[in-house]
Amino acid sequence: NNEDKTEGARFKNVFGTYLHGSFLPKNAHFADLLIKLALEKRYGETIELEKLDDELEFNVHVALINKPY
Repeated sequence: NNEDKTEGARFKNVFGTYLHGSFLPKNAHFADLLIKLALEKRYGETIELEKLDDELEFNVHVALINKPY
């Protein structure tokens, strides 16, 4: 929303958001969370994903957040 720049909701493992455009490629950290949750559900244990170099993805994410309307 334009007031506090947040949106979406989560209840357990259900996520709601305004999916306009390419949401997951622009939010690599969220894509990683979905992968982690799916693996934990499948294997029934806590999963730690190997850290990848997401610098480029993070820079795009920040640029999009700061993009004027």
